[in-house]
Amino acid sequence: MLLSAILLPVILAPFAYFFERWAKYLSLAAGAFVTLIGAIMWLKYPGHGFAFEEFYPIFPQWDFNLHLGVDALSIALITLTGIIAILVTLSSWNMPRQGAYFFLILVFLGAMVGVFASLNYLWFFIFWEFTLVPMFFHIGIWGAEQRIYAAVKFFLYTHLASIFLFLAILLIFINTGHFDFIAIKQSNIPLELQKVIWLLAFIGYAVKMPVVPFHTWLPDAHVQAPSPISVILAGLLLKMGAYGLLRWNIELFPQASKFFIYLMLAIGVITVFHAAFKALYEDHVKRMVAYSSINHMGLVLVALATLTAVGISASIYEMVAHALIISLMFMVAGYIHHITGTWYISQIGGGLMKKVPFIGVLYMLGALGALGFPGTAGFIGEVTAIYAAVEKFGWTMLVLPFSAVLTAGFFFWAIRRMIHGPESELVKKLHVHEIPWVERIPLMAYVALFVFLGIFPAILFNFINNYANTLGKVLGG
Repeated sequence: MLLSAILLPVILAPFAYFFERWAKYLSLAAGAFVTLIGAIMWLKYPGHGFAFEEFYPIFPQWDFNLHLGVDALSIALITLTGIIAILVTLSSWNMPRQGAYFFLILVFLGAMVGVFASLNYLWFFIFWEFTLVPMFFHIGIWGAEQRIYAAVKFFLYTHLASIFLFLAILLIFINTGHFDFIAIKQSNIPLELQKVIWLLAFIGYAVKMPVVPFHTWLPDAHVQAPSPISVILAGLLLKMGAYGLLRWNIELFPQASKFFIYLMLAIGVITVFHAAFKALYEDHVKRMVAYSSINHMGLVLVALATLTAVGISASIYEMVAHALIISLMFMVAGYIHHITGTWYISQIGGGLMKKVPFIGVLYMLGALGALGFPGTAGFIGEVTAIYAAVEKFGWTMLVLPFSAVLTAGFFFWAIRRMIHGPESELVKKLHVHEIPWVERIPLMAYVALFVFLGIFPAILFNFINNYANTLGKVLGG
């Protein structure tokens, strides 16, 4: 199943390119297939350890074998990948140059499944690097005015960070002779070397998440990228960093992770508040959402820094919640720009609710999810992450809820100045065209999913808690 979920999108990619009128349907089919595979694995997963393993010898002498396998963490993220792929395809239904566009979507989809399913560190790295190429061209070709600058900056930042990750992988192989996750875990790597490997890999993961001070590529990439590509960036690409940190650093090197616990905590807390304050002073509607995304990934890092079962479970839940909520916000920001012709809140003025009530309501719902309003997945993710931090590090972590106050501040400030109030001169002159129904479906789906998970969080928690509890015991928390 896993190999087919990786290969099918890649095999369909050339057909999408050469048969352009079928491209979006092929992308939709591939997303549905990955979602179906994720659902089947979710239902049949035995509840512990790696399952559905596949092993394909390629170059055994160097341990370069395609070893695939998944646990609750991988299955949750593969399922999310399939769902996001479907919704991004629907949001891109009328995108120009569809053959090339969906060719890149399909290549990215196959590589993403490979990242979450690979149990061979070298193959994980290969899939990791492959995801850069589609994103580079998506931003560089379909982006806004400064798309080339943003695409190059994105590629340079993430690729240079990957060099540190590759050095970590080489150090592991030199000292163990293995790239395989299980073999590495059973190897006796000296603790001091583990710390070096951990720190090198952490740089690669921290840039991808991204967290302070490695975050500056993300706002530029989001601002220049088409909105559906921003969804892929925020909803999936950033999760690769958190997944890699959890799987290949924390799970593989628990003792070294304990040594760096306060480094993770400090960077996480700084990221949460730095991004929140940047968003508070931001006038660009999409850049504000980008900083909100960084803010949430900082909270994911804080939860991971606890090295406890509660924190690990909270981080996974927050990853899924963030993907759904921030995807809606990026799409709505894109529609606001399309309708008004500007990205700047001060230029829009007010009264969008009267002119485009559908977009106004969605913006407010997304904002409520992002600030952690009860009844949304954002609330559950933030509360559990903060609870885990307080339980581990004490009452000083009660400073974290103030980031939610800042989030409420910048979103409500935007709502008051842009959505509500009397119509500005710009808004009065707008000739609004209805959003096609095919593009409304993903917008409503994001809301339905993050509200559903907010009301029934046990559906996700019950699935991931056994993984979190098992790892928490190994970490002593």
